[in-house]
Amino acid sequence: HSVAYVTFQELATRVSHRNTGKVCDDPIADRMLQRIAADENLHMIFYRNITGAAMDIAPDQTLDAVSDIVTNFVMPGAGMPNFRRNGVLMAKHGIYDLRQHLEDVVWPVLRKWSVFERNDFTARGENKREELAAFLEDLERQATKFEEMRDRSLARERAKAEARAS
Repeated sequence: HSVAYVTFQELATRVSHRNTGKVCDDPIADRMLQRIAADENLHMIFYRNITGAAMDIAPDQTLDAVSDIVTNFVMPGAGMPNFRRNGVLMAKHGIYDLRQHLEDVVWPVLRKWSVFERNDFTARGENKREELAAFLEDLERQATKFEEMRDRSLARERAKAEARAS
């Protein structure tokens, strides 16, 4: 479980650091965060390769771990004070949200491991894969719903700012 977790966590952290650099409006901070993100990517590749090898050796057991991690994923620091509030702000400003989690983190890793193309799972693994697919479909719906809510919220904020300016 631990190696599967850090595969996703390192990639999520890379995406978050990279996007923070892009929105921070500070070229020095942006360059520093690019370096940090590059280092996070190297960590992710290492753990992704280990988990990929485990998938080849013990596909059912590895898929169990991967599915547990994907369906229960939380970023490091989730227990810190104000984490939820800061997470909402990060999502609102495009640093890290459900869509990025799904499209930039989860799907690329699952594709690399060919989770939905493999034919070496037993019935147990097939069931786990079906559960994972259902979870990912639900996550897609949640991401779309969040984006719609965020777009409405940002539009209201823009309208208020325009009204104050006029």
